[in-house]
Amino acid sequence: MSGINDIIAVDIDIQDSAPRAVAFDTPLLMADAPYVGSRLYSVSPAGLNDMVTDGFLASSRGYQMMSAMKKQSGGVGQAYIFNRTTQFTQALELIPDITVTSVGYVIAFDISYDGVTSSISHTVVTNTVDAIIDALEILIDASLAGIAGITTTPDGGTATKLTLIPGTAGKFVQLDGFGREIMLTEAGADGSLSAQLTAAKAELGEAVYGLLIDSYAETEINIAAAFAEANDMLFLGNSADNGILVVGTTTDIASDLKGFGYHRSAVCFSRYMSDDFAAALLGRQLGQVPGTSEWSGQQLTGVRADTLRTAAHSSARGKRALTYTTDRNVAHTWDGFAASGRFFDITHGADALKADIQTRAYQVWINAEKVPFNATGVAMYASAIRAALVQAEGTPAVPGLVEPGWDVIMPDLVGYSAVDKAARRLRPILFNATLTGAIDSIDVAGTLTL
Repeated sequence: MSGINDIIAVDIDIQDSAPRAVAFDTPLLMADAPYVGSRLYSVSPAGLNDMVTDGFLASSRGYQMMSAMKKQSGGVGQAYIFNRTTQFTQALELIPDITVTSVGYVIAFDISYDGVTSSISHTVVTNTVDAIIDALEILIDASLAGIAGITTTPDGGTATKLTLIPGTAGKFVQLDGFGREIMLTEAGADGSLSAQLTAAKAELGEAVYGLLIDSYAETEINIAAAFAEANDMLFLGNSADNGILVVGTTTDIASDLKGFGYHRSAVCFSRYMSDDFAAALLGRQLGQVPGTSEWSGQQLTGVRADTLRTAAHSSARGKRALTYTTDRNVAHTWDGFAASGRFFDITHGADALKADIQTRAYQVWINAEKVPFNATGVAMYASAIRAALVQAEGTPAVPGLVEPGWDVIMPDLVGYSAVDKAARRLRPILFNATLTGAIDSIDVAGTLTL
């Protein structure tokens, strides 16, 4: 039937979208997953249930990392898991340190594989590397975890190391609670991680900021760290590499990252592989307002603290590995810096400030019919930049990245470059601000008199 639309046709296009800010609270997890590409999960009990519904096992690395993040109060609310199309094949090398052991010494640890955990305990009878490896091999092979699919491979008739290999690529053998009598090294080869990271970033773009990977391998941690640096992300890797604790050793993963001077990456040393120290810390810290929370002095739920000798701990800290130990009966993270020595809270806050300035300035440009090249237009951009710096100050209760008293200097239009004006480019806009920083240690001196 004919009607008003035949006489007066009206088409209204509603444009109500606004520039979307960069997600500084969302990590990307690279792990074996039961789907193609990525999926977004809530970091919550409901999110973990969704993962199980999608086909994740509770023993899978993706589920373990999500679970570690979920345990942290005030942590991230969501995370993407990108399926690794080429899985990493682990080769965990175990070497007993017979300078620590002696006849009668008890070597004890838990070993986990594919959802099965077994406790291993061996009292040293013959204090040689070969004898200890033989004994541990027998115990692991007979354990439920070993039967679940761990292959134990000595490197010769007189063994110098024992290699633990999972029965399925993408699954991992995990040791927890071992002491300095066990030296671990992850010797697995790269599982095409670089190409998969590139694919994940192409799909997700600025929707992800943090980065975690399923493996503990030096090769893959190096690849992930380089990727994070090139793509303005923050990356933490897990490692139980004994070389981190040895003064003078320079072939360990912490030395690698420090040598590259990475501002956005660090390795987390832990002798509790299944606790996912890196995921717990990254998940907690990305949930904080950028620049308001330092990464040292943090207590992590579900992460067991290491007991390290002074020299070993000093070695790890000197190589700028992050550690989790106990003082006065309270466990806490140490240092909070990246491999370069730059503190993560500064990088996190500076990234957010940069993005906030970009977003606010972009809103000025996109929402105006035209920003005039005169004092009015300059003031519009100045207001946007000042608003971002106010945001970066935080509050007295929750200090932010910068101190009050910053300054924004806009270009003087008198005598302004005719070339830049013709190109409609306003520059340079400068600001000066002082980082708030943090106090991590104090020195106290006093005098007591009668």
